[in-house]
Amino acid sequence: MSAVLVTLQRPGVAPAVSEAHSSELSGLVRTMGLEVRDALIVRLVEPHPRLLLGKGKAEEITQRAKELEADCIIFDDDLAPSQQRNWEEMSGLAVIDRHEVILEIFAARAATREAALQVGLARLEYSLPRLTRAWTHLSRQRGGARGTRGEGETQLELDRRLVVRKIARLKREIELVREQRTTRRRRREGGELPTGSIVGYTNAGKSSLLNVLSGANVLVEDKLFATLDPTTRRVRLGDGNEVLLTDTVGFIRRLPHDLIVAFKATLEETLLSDFLVHVLDASSPEVQEHYATTVAVLEELGVGTKPIITVFNKIDAAGDGLSFAALRSRLSDSIELSARTGEGLEQLKGSIARLHAAGHPVVRVALPDSRHDLVALIHRTGKILATEYEDNLIRIAAQVPERTRSLLEPFLVG
Repeated sequence: MSAVLVTLQRPGVAPAVSEAHSSELSGLVRTMGLEVRDALIVRLVEPHPRLLLGKGKAEEITQRAKELEADCIIFDDDLAPSQQRNWEEMSGLAVIDRHEVILEIFAARAATREAALQVGLARLEYSLPRLTRAWTHLSRQRGGARGTRGEGETQLELDRRLVVRKIARLKREIELVREQRTTRRRRREGGELPTGSIVGYTNAGKSSLLNVLSGANVLVEDKLFATLDPTTRRVRLGDGNEVLLTDTVGFIRRLPHDLIVAFKATLEETLLSDFLVHVLDASSPEVQEHYATTVAVLEELGVGTKPIITVFNKIDAAGDGLSFAALRSRLSDSIELSARTGEGLEQLKGSIARLHAAGHPVVRVALPDSRHDLVALIHRTGKILATEYEDNLIRIAAQVPERTRSLLEPFLVG
């Protein structure tokens, strides 16, 4: 299948910004599996309620799409349900917006039952006000979404009542999966290892970084949204301590709000982490916009005040980019590294180790020699610095998390 893309340049928006947005839309559409026949940037002075654009410009775009024998027209903006219907009636082609593109990518890349359920919910909620459309998620050409409908089904075959029932059922199933995830997380928390989340703009190299830090084999692709399911791996630091790091779904400008809600299970890892590693692609000319987008999403999630280690990845490909240099001068405590070459990885581990030490103060305890359970707890959850045996006491100096410290309170000395 092929598409003609339309990016709107609004008043006051620099041409370079519109070109960057058009390029990103092209990347999304290619990730979706479609061929891009043309990418148009159209100046918009004032939005029109019926077609978003004026009728003359809309007919011009339609003619261009038919000349190129494109199967659909894709807008970088979100279209109202009525605008989508009007475009499809006028052009005779499938017309979709950025929101639907992202839903299609998520549907194609959801690898686990949890992600498939969440995508299914987001797609059904998106489709509900669009049941009268002639085209539905390109399913006439590409088949149904995993876990939500059968091959070749169209939205016209799903009445409103059926969609509402499916939404309710998916919400119940997601809640059950979320409870299972909570149980797994509590088991991890029982080990008292500090937890961190790797966050950042999509395709910044988060999965590659987790792989090289942990020796894991997380999926790495040069595509947007390669990671949809949270993956947690154990990482050993240079001082011998360990932390749990979770790779999360990449952020993107104007990420549809219902997808933030739909992927709450992924983002819950971010909410509950002790610290964040914010990964930026130093080689991207839009690195400043990517930084601002991620920070805005983190603030929306309420985690902007957590300890954050900012990392410039792909430093080996950064060159002398002005955007990177300007942002680096603002973030003087950032770390420059390359997940590909290994440059800067030890510096990152050192920063994580310092955060770990700050959250694990040194305590000194005098334990009765009968309390081997507490000795084992210190070994399991902290780092022992010194041990002395004296009469019927075991004196230990160790770094431990706050929860362990509270259990040791009756035996603290010094």
